[in-house]
Amino acid sequence: MNDLSSPSANAETCNPLAPDTFTETLANLASAQALDLDPFPLVKHDVQHWRTKEGTRVRFLASHERPMFDLVLRFKAGSALDGDTPGLAALALYALDQGTAELNATQFTERLEGLGAVMNRQVTQDCAIVTLRSLNTPDLRACALRLITEMVARPALRPEDVAKISARLVGAQQSSLQPLHARLFDATMEQLLAGHPYATPLAGTLDGLGSLTPDDVRAFHRQAYSANNLDIGLVGDLSREEAQALVNDLTQALPQQWAAVPPPALPVSAAGPLHLERPGASTQVLLTLPLHVWPKDEDYPALLMATEILGAGFESRLTAELRTRRALTYSIYAVLEPMDAGCLWQVSWDIAPEYRDASRVLVSNVLECFIAHGPTQAECDLALNQLAGKLTRGMADNAVLANGLAAFSHQGLPANHLASYQEKLAALTPEGIRQAARGWLDIKKAFFATLGPAVDQQPLPEPPTIGV
Repeated sequence: MNDLSSPSANAETCNPLAPDTFTETLANLASAQALDLDPFPLVKHDVQHWRTKEGTRVRFLASHERPMFDLVLRFKAGSALDGDTPGLAALALYALDQGTAELNATQFTERLEGLGAVMNRQVTQDCAIVTLRSLNTPDLRACALRLITEMVARPALRPEDVAKISARLVGAQQSSLQPLHARLFDATMEQLLAGHPYATPLAGTLDGLGSLTPDDVRAFHRQAYSANNLDIGLVGDLSREEAQALVNDLTQALPQQWAAVPPPALPVSAAGPLHLERPGASTQVLLTLPLHVWPKDEDYPALLMATEILGAGFESRLTAELRTRRALTYSIYAVLEPMDAGCLWQVSWDIAPEYRDASRVLVSNVLECFIAHGPTQAECDLALNQLAGKLTRGMADNAVLANGLAAFSHQGLPANHLASYQEKLAALTPEGIRQAARGWLDIKKAFFATLGPAVDQQPLPEPPTIGV
């Protein structure tokens, strides 16, 4: 691969937009005269919060438009707690619904479906997440909560059921259908974060799963599924009294008095590039930069705006350069992923195999240009508009909102975060965003991983000329 130790922002990839604001630009278009170009209204939700006597942190928002509720249980029981047995957290979470002391897996599923309730689960590096959506008539609510409480507080975890879920996790790892991006992400974490609790795959390893016993899973559950290790997000057609009663019934049934220790901060030392061989017509590329920044930090909103401007929309800089101008890729995007140990800042794209190395240089140049010169006011206006739109759409879905409330609680953000979020973004200036990018986005420390065929590398073709 090409040496990227000192990528330069050349003139060809460093042409910032004109400094007009997004609103002024649209106002000059005749076709936009009927559009409302004012900013989105600020979100003003009255989020209530409290801590139960068992230590559970709760965020609640009453929403009376529909007779239903969404409950999110966010246990600090993710794969970072696997230790020497990768797969423990995933196995514990996905074995929960295999039955209780009174119900087997089939009976449990039939009871839940009979109530019209929907339950889902997800494991991350930091958390095991259980979600429930149910109708809110008193009888249906009580029955659904009773089932979920039994599932998370007193799961049977029978040997045959644990073995069945373990086999499914093993099968998923061995499947050729695993998404390419997931394979590249796992390989990145394994090499870049070697020795860190995040280094192993979420679903564990074959050796780790093979060594786990039902007793291991039960012991993990007794600790990690403690009420003191839980953040709750709750949105729905409930009064404060009903919400408290619902939460109390659940938390009092859980194991008690255990809380996970946060993982160590992400390692940020530079590591060499990684290439995984795979035949195919394209190559997947993933740039990863670990950051010692957290959602409650002062620079986080600026980094979020920088990410939006660089690679979170069709008008973003990376999309404009690689897709619109050069037709090199269909999709390129940037994300800022908050985690307990810090943030992962990532850029992902696919490219023709012969342009793998040259595209790395091009992406690095675009990023270096942004770090050197910052965004324009027009880019800031557009990014703010896009982020406000995403927030507004998310707030219209109670399930998304409940998940956000639980996540904000987990991240230590204040209860009024939704109300202050847009104000913090709107207060940012181009220079403030540039300073945050210069302070955190050190491309020389970025880790590049690729997945695709090994072919001779070629320089990028000249951008196509329109109208010739």
